Amino acid sequence: MISFINVSYAYPNGTSALHNVSFHIDKGEFVFLVGPSGAGKSSVLKLIFREIVANSGQVLVLQRNLCRLRRKEIPYLRRQIGVVYQDFRLLPEKTAAENVAFALEVIEASSSEIKRQVPRVLGIVGLKGKEDRFPHQLSGGEQQRVAMARALVNNPPLLVCDEPTGNLDPNTSWQIMCLLERINQLGTTVLIATHDKEIVNRMGRRVLELNNGVLVRDDHKGAYTHEA
Repeated sequence: MISFINVSYAYPNGTSALHNVSFHIDKGEFVFLVGPSGAGKSSVLKLIFREIVANSGQVLVLQRNLCRLRRKEIPYLRRQIGVVYQDFRLLPEKTAAENVAFALEVIEASSSEIKRQVPRVLGIVGLKGKEDRFPHQLSGGEQQRVAMARALVNNPPLLVCDEPTGNLDPNTSWQIMCLLERINQLGTTVLIATHDKEIVNRMGRRVLELNNGVLVRDDHKGAYTHEA
């Protein structure tokens, strides 16, 4: 699903973001990416989205070598990757259903497909009955669920989450993680970049830890830190 092979990346000013990073994530895995600010987590995600290109090494996502991917192929790659952000990024003038539908409209899905998929995915994330509510009428946790539904509506094999619980209280954060676990059990590969130590420790899933751009740990049933 995802392979980094001796990947290094430096910012245009020469500052190293990643150095010789290698890891492999199989189909169906649930993985946390942890590390302090500036460790390189964002660079890993940007490489997966093909927002940036590695200076050396290979980045393979969904059987594509992203270092060789042509610009016109990038949109097709991104259609296969669901993305959930910390700040939700919902359109305030659209309802929950319309926010989810928008993700299908931009790829020119048929109206019948939209009518079929939107209720299905809102049901999966537990928002049945709240389809017509606008973002300001939803709690933070419900807004994050809409964001997750939008990421999932195109049935991507890979879901990448960037600090998905960063703006949520502990109880709501746990509900979101349980939902992500359920989505993973349905077959979606899940990668989560997070600073939430309690969640990582409680879940006991695979942990990739970055520090100063170097992969320092890969624990298949790990905690946020060695000491935890």
